Amino acid sequence: MGRRRSSTWKPHPRAYRYAVEHARVRPEQAMLVATHPWDVDGAQRAGLSGAWLRRGRTAYPSSLTEPALAAEDRAELARLLG
Repeated sequence: MGRRRSSTWKPHPRAYRYAVEHARVRPEQAMLVATHPWDVDGAQRAGLSGAWLRRGRTAYPSSLTEPALAAEDRAELARLLG
C-alpha cells in the first residue's frame, strides 16, 4: 500500500505544521521563503516567519499579513538575514 496523502493544501496551517514537524523544529524557528504572497501569509498565520521575494515591482497585497522580510532576490535576503 502506498503512502497516505494529505487532503490538506496550503495555506491551511496543517501544511506548514507538517513541514516543521518533519524538519524537527518549532514553527517559530522556521521561515518560509516564497514568491507567492498567499504562501508567506499562510506560513505566518501558522506560526512560522515569512520572507517574500518580490521579483520586480509587484506590491504585496495589503489584505495579507505583512511579511517579516521582503527582498528582491535570494542575495538580498541573505544580506538581510546577516
